[in-house]
Amino acid sequence: LPAAAGPAAVGVVGRQRLGPFDVARLTATDPAALQEWLHAHGFSLPARLKTALRPYVDRHWEYVAVRLVPRTHGTPLHGALDPLHLTFAADRPVYPMRLSRLAATPQSLGLYVLAAHRMETSGAIGGAPPAVVFAGRLSPREDALGTLAAGTPYLTALTQSFPDPARVSGDHELRRAAADTPVQQVVHDDELRRLAGIPAWSLTVGGALAVVVAAVALAAVRHSRRPVTPPPPVAPPEPLG
Repeated sequence: LPAAAGPAAVGVVGRQRLGPFDVARLTATDPAALQEWLHAHGFSLPARLKTALRPYVDRHWEYVAVRLVPRTHGTPLHGALDPLHLTFAADRPVYPMRLSRLAATPQSLGLYVLAAHRMETSGAIGGAPPAVVFAGRLSPREDALGTLAAGTPYLTALTQSFPDPARVSGDHELRRAAADTPVQQVVHDDELRRLAGIPAWSLTVGGALAVVVAAVALAAVRHSRRPVTPPPPVAPPEPLG
């Protein structure tokens, strides 16, 4: 009897159509097999990403492959796309960054984290130190953000730049910060005020100069009109002898 087939190198957990999106949820034990499956089913994965996926395969991660497919073959897609909302269980919050090391140009990251408390990254992973641009509790609200923040009302917004993507050393692991200190940036807008189309500063400076000139002229006039005291009379010299 032939030997029983081993577990498939790629497992399809689920696949569905969401509007113009073709979404496949996959598991894999071999990066090369994952690449072959994606190409065979119409998904694109650059060859250089195959080896970069090895750390995730070793950690038994799952993958969500997404491609755009028009409802009618050959019909071009146009207009705005609705966002995809992905939820999954994890032992700890992690934001994948390893694949960014293959980028040919500098990269930037904007990360928004909703949790019960303020969060921070465990390190810079090869980029500039992350900067917190906002941290604080959100007030209850009746919209999509309010629904998303239910139970996790503390929002932490982080930005980070990667001038040399090749130095990216791993994924961002998030942890609770030492304190829930709020952070909010203050933006100052400078506006040039004008009066009748003339910058106000020039009128102010010009007015001050005019006042100085007028004061100097007035002082000169007063000085010219000041009465002159005649010199004291000169006494004749005493006769000689």
